Amino acid sequence: MTGLTPPPTVGELRQARLAVPRPDGREPGAGARYRRRLADLTDAALAGLWADAARRTGLDLSRGAALTAVGSLGRRDGGPLSDLDLLLVHDGRTLGAAEVAGLADALWYPLWDAHLDLDHAVRSLAECRSVASRDVPAAVGLLDVRAVAGDATLAAAASAAVLADWRHAARRRLPELLDSVTERAERAGELAYLIEPDLKEARGGLRDAVVVHALAASWLTDRPHGEFDTAWAHLLDVRDALTLVTGRRAARLLLPEQDDVAHRLGLGHPGATADAVVSDAADDLLTSLAQAARVVSAALDATVRRARRATRPSRFVRPLVAGGRALPPRLPSLGKGLAEHDGELVLAGDADPVTDPLLALRAAATAARTGLPLSPVTLESLAATAPVPAPWPGEARALLLDLLARGEAQVPVWEALDLAGVVTRWFPEWAAVRNRPQRNALHRHTVDRHLVQTAAQVPATAPASGTARDGDDREGLLLLAAFFHDIGKVPGGRDHSATGARLAGPLLDRLGLAPRDRDLVVLLVREHLLLPAVATTRDIADPHVLREVATAVGSREALGLLRRLTEADARAAGPQAWTAWRASLVDTLTARVAALLALP
Repeated sequence: MTGLTPPPTVGELRQARLAVPRPDGREPGAGARYRRRLADLTDAALAGLWADAARRTGLDLSRGAALTAVGSLGRRDGGPLSDLDLLLVHDGRTLGAAEVAGLADALWYPLWDAHLDLDHAVRSLAECRSVASRDVPAAVGLLDVRAVAGDATLAAAASAAVLADWRHAARRRLPELLDSVTERAERAGELAYLIEPDLKEARGGLRDAVVVHALAASWLTDRPHGEFDTAWAHLLDVRDALTLVTGRRAARLLLPEQDDVAHRLGLGHPGATADAVVSDAADDLLTSLAQAARVVSAALDATVRRARRATRPSRFVRPLVAGGRALPPRLPSLGKGLAEHDGELVLAGDADPVTDPLLALRAAATAARTGLPLSPVTLESLAATAPVPAPWPGEARALLLDLLARGEAQVPVWEALDLAGVVTRWFPEWAAVRNRPQRNALHRHTVDRHLVQTAAQVPATAPASGTARDGDDREGLLLLAAFFHDIGKVPGGRDHSATGARLAGPLLDRLGLAPRDRDLVVLLVREHLLLPAVATTRDIADPHVLREVATAVGSREALGLLRRLTEADARAAGPQAWTAWRASLVDTLTARVAALLALP
């Protein structure tokens, strides 16, 4: 098991776990094998402790009592310094109360003396069921009861009883479990968008992965696999690397530790010395965490939807019969190739992703309009949709603009499409900003999510006083500018506005924009920082400054759109980016430049 003869004692366990070599690089499955070795090592030490306790107490511990692991140790995914979550289970008959107490002392005191972090409990089989029925967090931990030493039959009975009770009460306890998820997310934030995330508590972190596991154990819903398993494993890998870098049990990934953690995971260049505060390796680490957290969050959302659906009262639907054969149910149509089924948007029977290049765009616009989530199976099908022909036909652009005009309703749609790989098929330039962190105190999201949020803010902005009013076609150009304004924030880039303008031109040509419209959007991308930069750092009463801005924007129409893009960009960045003071300065500058542009 551990390859050590003899196995370590509990007094040697801490150093023995730290001494297990953690493989460098990103070899598939290396982290899981490492954690299994840690679990085997811990099991061996605990088995020795159990045997020693039997000798010291003089008790026959072959039946009636068992030492079990719960939580991360029960799942065999604990880290090098993770807590020892242990439960001493007894049948309430074989050993007397004093004997159980003596056995507990013989187990726990050596662990305390070894300065191991211990979370312990002593319960009868009936008490296990009682505690699990009252305490949701305790119930979730008990779902992974695993025998370490002693009566394996008793341990199996405890596991089976807790699981049976969890499944029986799942419908009643689901709201309480989900309330705890919401409260934790509000407290710890979203892991995908934090510069110094809590790997365990934040939304999309390790606790949410365990909740998905617990929901699947309830039998209310299937357990997701594939990308979810990979994402969970990556979060565990980062946690383990952080522990080995810091030498302490930690879940908060702080900025000074990110470089070393990244190098332990095979990211960046271990031999390089970075004078800069942030290295490419640290950015790569946060990018990989953002992807993992988004996958876990999406898996949690989908699992919760299905669990809630399972708790609704069932409705008997009489099957349609024709010619003695049952026909498939008719789903409510939502347009060409789309339908609604059980609260999700799905593909209708006549949909053909391979031959319908606009199907994904139509599904996205419909999902944002109706508020229906795209089902996981639908997303897989949309990922295989035929590419949109270049230049995009008018109907394709109209669907894209319909999606972009939906405000906040578009955000979960873009999230789902991006995880399915649809967005980068439409816009290959998106790959360079996908999950890219922004180490700026004003920004609360990664670059790609910020672009989506900026487009979502556009409908809430109003044309600036004194500038040209926006028509429907101008509104669409503003939405495109908002969606692509930071597309130039690519690795190694210096002036992201200039880079973005250079990338936006060919991209907009593929969308089929007329040259005049394309040039206006490129101008907005290139100058999207102009108004706040001038308003907050220059003398906006200076005629030379005003003429400089007027020359850069060229027209009152462009100035009005730029003012709205400035506000949407700032509001999407975060509450500190668009203050009353900043808005007043930008408005004053805009009004003065507009007056100058109105002169003959």
